[in-house]
Amino acid sequence: MPEGAPAMTPEQEQVADLLNFYARGRRGVEQTPPYQDKGQALVDAAKREFPILNTLDMQYKFTPRQDSGYLEFWQADEPGTTEHPRPPEFPMGKPGVEIYDLNTKPIDIMGDIASHLLKDTDPVIKDYYEQFQRSMTPEQIERLKEQYAWAQAHYQESRPFEAWREHSGLPGYFRGYAFQQWDRPKERYTPAQLNMFDDMMQYLREGQREGQ
Repeated sequence: MPEGAPAMTPEQEQVADLLNFYARGRRGVEQTPPYQDKGQALVDAAKREFPILNTLDMQYKFTPRQDSGYLEFWQADEPGTTEHPRPPEFPMGKPGVEIYDLNTKPIDIMGDIASHLLKDTDPVIKDYYEQFQRSMTPEQIERLKEQYAWAQAHYQESRPFEAWREHSGLPGYFRGYAFQQWDRPKERYTPAQLNMFDDMMQYLREGQREGQ
């Protein structure tokens, strides 16, 4: 913390911790060649760990970039903005993952695809996603509101809360424990939710649900 900066309250520290994944990769990006070969090796590793990725018509691009986090998921119909347009390599009508930092892990790729695509297109992941939404406690909902306020203050978040919740907040909470993006899971999730996510990860790795 810079000298003279006010200390954060415990609540602010908790929110900052929950938002840790926003800032991952901001230390800089490895740009030593051949970047594309290393990026393809990362995708290949993700497909080996999570065979479900081999069934998807998904595009991947490797773009060394600082201050952009680790990766970004592009929906099939997402054009981007003037400042941040859709990669020209990604034709409209097909989703894609743009990887900015080779410190990205296979589970990060799977997490973005699960929380932004499979929650709508895969019946099993959709069921898990809806179960999680229905099971959220008042404390978890309040934590989402705190995350939103923190994102407004520190990441120039300008969307209304409901839009942020749908596209960023809830997918992030869905990823937090299952895809190893948040620590101290017992403080963030109920025991039933943790068991549910363990079952979901078995499905993503093995192609079957617990007990099947």
